[in-house]
Amino acid sequence: MKRSDQFADLQGSKRSTAPAGTDIHMRNSLKDWLERHSSELGGIILDIDGVLLNSGRRLPGSRTLLQWLRRHGMPYVLLTNDGNHSTEEKAETLQHSGLPVSPGQIVSCGHAIVPLVQANGFTGQAFFVMGDTGDPCYARAAGLAPVRELARLKQCAGVIVGEDHYAWEPVINAVVNFFIDWPQAALIVPNPDEFYPGHTFKIHIAAGAVARFIQRVLEAYGLKIEPIYLGKPYPPIFKMAHRHLEQQRGSAIPADTILMVGDNLNSDIAGGRKMAFRTALLLTGVTTPSVLAGAGIRPGLVFEKL
Repeated sequence: MKRSDQFADLQGSKRSTAPAGTDIHMRNSLKDWLERHSSELGGIILDIDGVLLNSGRRLPGSRTLLQWLRRHGMPYVLLTNDGNHSTEEKAETLQHSGLPVSPGQIVSCGHAIVPLVQANGFTGQAFFVMGDTGDPCYARAAGLAPVRELARLKQCAGVIVGEDHYAWEPVINAVVNFFIDWPQAALIVPNPDEFYPGHTFKIHIAAGAVARFIQRVLEAYGLKIEPIYLGKPYPPIFKMAHRHLEQQRGSAIPADTILMVGDNLNSDIAGGRKMAFRTALLLTGVTTPSVLAGAGIRPGLVFEKL
């Protein structure tokens, strides 16, 4: 049996075909489009960084859009692959930028760990944590017992790859050897990204890059493991967002009436298409018109601004 079969399949999703007639005609404003087409939608998922914020600053039109959604009673959630901040911390960042957002309106890659813990009976088990996992810690909030001392690593049921603020060399070496001894243990990766932007226009190596490095080292040793990814473009974070939308509406929402709005083709748009959501790309973040023109991933809609 493959190691990936040892755990409940929370990463897999029903494979579906993206809506036919993908439209890459450039539109001006997402809000203007919503005013004409909101009756077609059951809910909206908005990426945070690159859509509402850029380098921690509110993007033009973001406050007006959120006010419009609330005024018209449109269910919406905010999505983020930020794996080293809790939803409380992320909400505080949004509030400081001038966006009135509560933690309950945010779905993060870290909080997508909750159904994984429940489905696999991990509640109460010790998991070694590499780096930050937010304050309050999302691993503890999900019912796990976080461990940070290397001396206790062998007592753990698995490893969670967080972000930043740990001694990479001793920790990564210890984790690699842990999986050599316990190859069936879980390697949980909330943020699948290779890197994320810092506040000084530099990039930081993200949890996904660290996990894939560990995976490649173990493969070179002759051991194959499969990390469990939770954030975009993998299904767990999108499934949680879908549930949040249905809780707001109080009824089921068909996937093809949910609009995923993001700035990243590989995470936001590709992930939304796998879930059979409608997709909208905003050219306010990492994707430029020239990148879009040469990309194999096509969003359903493209907007210049919010």
